[in-house]
Amino acid sequence: MRMLNYSILGITMMVVSAAFGQSKTLSTAEVVTLKEKVAANTQTLQSLVSDFTQTKHLDYMEHDIKSTGKLYFRSPSKIRWEYTDPTTYVVVFDKQKMHLYDGNAKKDIDLTTNRRLKGLNDILIGTVQGGNIFDESRFNISYHRDGTGYSAILIPKDKAIAKYIKQVELAFDTSTYLVKRVKITDPTLDYTLIKFENQRRNTAVSDDKFVIK
Repeated sequence: MRMLNYSILGITMMVVSAAFGQSKTLSTAEVVTLKEKVAANTQTLQSLVSDFTQTKHLDYMEHDIKSTGKLYFRSPSKIRWEYTDPTTYVVVFDKQKMHLYDGNAKKDIDLTTNRRLKGLNDILIGTVQGGNIFDESRFNISYHRDGTGYSAILIPKDKAIAKYIKQVELAFDTSTYLVKRVKITDPTLDYTLIKFENQRRNTAVSDDKFVIK
């Protein structure tokens, strides 16, 4: 079960760059403006299709683990991570259920009985619907300007989540205000990086994308 948990963390976490670089902390007024723009641009988001590149860094390994795939999202809470290279692996979140398929076997998990995985699901949905991630009841959040863009660093308050996630870094596209990259760092300072590319808003996503047979 422990290996499954680490596998799930590896699959569900996401990011794009080992460092977000030099940044300037936003003022209170700038934070309000950022939140408003993110909320306004994601409020009308009904679906999203995006390519992604994921890099998993583990300190004990000589080389990072790199993979690519496609993300499918449909409001309010359906999301599919479809890994296509170097191996095929699918993770589907649908309301309070998580479904995994590695090409050979399928596993279903009830998120209502697993507080940690439910928290991870909330984070994943939040990375797609950026405005939903700014929950200061669940995270200590700092907001920054990185070059021409914006980023937020979230530190979980929930001990069940903090045991596995040290912090989450989100970077926002300044034209769409969608999350364009994410970095999730665990307490050992290993991290998962994911970069989203070719994001297509409100394109048709069929029901079968969220069903694993």
